[in-house]
Amino acid sequence: MPSEKSSMPRNRKRKPFVEAEPATDSSPLPTAKRRKLENQQRHRTPSSFWDNLSRLWLTPRALREFDRRTVWPAAPVPPERTGKEDIDLVQLKRFARHGGPSLDHLRAYPEPETAAPSNRMMDSSQSGSRKRAKISDTSSKTRKSSAYDPIFEQHLIDHGIYPEGYDDDEVLEEPSNLEEINHRLAQPRPSLSPSRFTREAFLNFKQKNRQALTENTVMSKVFPIIAGTADIPSQENLYFGNLKHLTDGSITKAKPDFYDGSRPVELDKHIREELGPYIVPSTNTAAPCLPNFFTEGKGPNGNAAVCKRQALYDGALGARGIHELRSYVGQETPFDNNAYTITSTYHGGTGDLTIYSTHPTPSNDSQNPIEYRITQLNGWKMTGNPEAFRQGASALRNARDLVKEKREELIAAANSKVPDAEHSDLVSSTQSFTSQPSNEPTQPESETSADELALDINTFATSSSRTPVGVRTNYPPKVSSNRRLKKKPFRADRASATRHRELQEIKG
Repeated sequence: MPSEKSSMPRNRKRKPFVEAEPATDSSPLPTAKRRKLENQQRHRTPSSFWDNLSRLWLTPRALREFDRRTVWPAAPVPPERTGKEDIDLVQLKRFARHGGPSLDHLRAYPEPETAAPSNRMMDSSQSGSRKRAKISDTSSKTRKSSAYDPIFEQHLIDHGIYPEGYDDDEVLEEPSNLEEINHRLAQPRPSLSPSRFTREAFLNFKQKNRQALTENTVMSKVFPIIAGTADIPSQENLYFGNLKHLTDGSITKAKPDFYDGSRPVELDKHIREELGPYIVPSTNTAAPCLPNFFTEGKGPNGNAAVCKRQALYDGALGARGIHELRSYVGQETPFDNNAYTITSTYHGGTGDLTIYSTHPTPSNDSQNPIEYRITQLNGWKMTGNPEAFRQGASALRNARDLVKEKREELIAAANSKVPDAEHSDLVSSTQSFTSQPSNEPTQPESETSADELALDINTFATSSSRTPVGVRTNYPPKVSSNRRLKKKPFRADRASATRHRELQEIKG
């Protein structure tokens, strides 16, 4: 019997191949390209960020924004020619010898003073991907500027957050307690003495630093060796989404690689609720609050300038929170020109550790009444030799201890300013209890004897006219304090009265 396979025809004809027509400009974009265009539009920096800059840096992002605002219309497509019989070559050559058509109407089009470039859409006649890209500032999803170009630093400067060396007189930038901080940072640590932190430990640190190829690895395996194991509440890589914007809201919120703070339970609940947008960094209320120590790290290929801008941003946020809490404690001297916030940066490629302080100062600008200034305290080459590592690690650990002490002192002072809400509630409830209306009944407990109930009522009654309902008024005589009240069995009074009557009859 022939098999099923052999019974099938072998010379089955294939379907003819139909060549697809070439896609025209009117066809929709492929899915991948369309998604890429949508992502580019969604992650665009808002126009307000560029409009408010006092100085514009020539960066790739700035050039892209310039191109977006100066989109030229595509040249009209000339009609197709079927032949050369309708072209007058003589007139065309004469027209070209005299300069050709005037191009004045194309220069600086559209006019800057009458156009609204930020809300303009591209012409639909443009070819390629620009033909279908529509730009609008009404998009709800825009990417805010980050610290990865000089424009971010310029934005901070425009809002009174100054990097080191911005002013001509650097003495005015330094905090008043600079010598105190430097003296504290220079103190040696017993845990980093040569007997406990040996050369072998230093070589182990260098090896881990050399093997750390990314920023996450640097912060998770290298930086903990420098920071030590202190009992200080801290978090890593936490987004500060609960804090109020430091500027106008056009830059992204901070996300420090590492920060120290205090446990929320240490600060009174009323203070956390009132100053939450300044001292509670995360929507996760279990995260440490009132941060005033930060560290930003970079891998071997990281940009040290970006790291410093991030430290400037973090330090200003921490100094603002400390300033708000100091203002809560006392409005007399909120500005003492002292630094209570310290930031640090570590670069895994170069092994450089740098420590800064940040402090607020008053400003004459009504829009930005507070200025924040960063000051470099010192720097160390952590991979240079064991002694340099000991000095840098000691300074970092001392800095963490110093700001922790300042933070605890400020929290204690702030908690003392909070009124005792529980005590006031207790007093008010006691007053309402003692001032009950006279017609309100007082129900005795079922397991209380009549004598105990009489004593309780005599104790809490405020006047003879206050007679609780349901309680008898002919109380027995008071019992002296040196005699213990004993509960009598049921119907004991009636039995004693009967016995007394029988005795009287016998005597009679």
